[in-house]
Amino acid sequence: MTRTKLTIGLTLSGLLMAGSAMAETVGYISPIGAQPGQQVISAGMEAGAKELGWDYKLLDANLSADAQVSHVDTFLNMGLNGFSTWSLDPNAVAGAFSRANEAGVPVIGLNSTGEGVTNTVWWATNVCTPGGAYDQQAAWIAGKLPGAKVVVVGGPPVPSIQANVACFTAAAKAAGLEVIDQIDNTKDSQANAATIIADELLRKPEVQVFWTYNDASALGVSSAVLAAGKTVYGSAGTDGIMIFGLNADPDAITAITEGRLTGTWDPNNFASGLAMILALQTAMKDPKAAQTPLTVASTLVTFENVAEAGKGATDMKLADVPLQK
Repeated sequence: MTRTKLTIGLTLSGLLMAGSAMAETVGYISPIGAQPGQQVISAGMEAGAKELGWDYKLLDANLSADAQVSHVDTFLNMGLNGFSTWSLDPNAVAGAFSRANEAGVPVIGLNSTGEGVTNTVWWATNVCTPGGAYDQQAAWIAGKLPGAKVVVVGGPPVPSIQANVACFTAAAKAAGLEVIDQIDNTKDSQANAATIIADELLRKPEVQVFWTYNDASALGVSSAVLAAGKTVYGSAGTDGIMIFGLNADPDAITAITEGRLTGTWDPNNFASGLAMILALQTAMKDPKAAQTPLTVASTLVTFENVAEAGKGATDMKLADVPLQK
């Protein structure tokens, strides 16, 4: 009897150990963890991993391509089964991604491609196609301010940001808007945006629209506009300067509601995190197989629809991800 119990005990122990060994571990290397949208993306990945019974790890590159390279090696040393990231410099991380590939570890890029990237999850705002997000935004602006004079505010020299700037600029010109300048918020901060826009308002007093690559920049622009005694086109009135951001950060949504911003793009950050889990799930089954990129639908949030912004977003499950065909 004792021997039978011992055999059963060993068998159960072996099953438990096998079950533990089957648990997958995935991770995300955030380009800048302090950015609110990035935090929501991470939360989406964590929720998706939990839904599948996986473990999840997060590392923060804090806008350093060198840190991204180091973090890849950290993940490989930890034995992760797959990870995702938003590449700050595709050339800098190519070698590290290739090492991951050689180890059978897939790399999912968020709005990122390049050597070693197994598959990509795109925001609809980062896919420059006819009739896409920026064509829609430019048409919205032109419908309210035909021929408006636009200043485009870019950011650090990250390929995805540069692509966004180029796509919106082309869409604006095609819609009959006049792009009168581009200025870059290379420090990626609200304070720096406010500083450079204070000077820009002196150089370009005729500006009617500021398009910015993220919400921190848009909020900085708003601060400079209001400090200059000007008004913002939005819920508080339609005789001011239009200011647009991207990311649908909570502070931006509040600013739209209060009339300090005109609008922002909601790229569905939580859904983007879930989509990266879906991409990892497919790639981890066969990292060498051809992968199909996933595009997550984005929503233009303005003072006209801000009351509906983000409702139910964090309740989303993997099966609910709004993928754009």
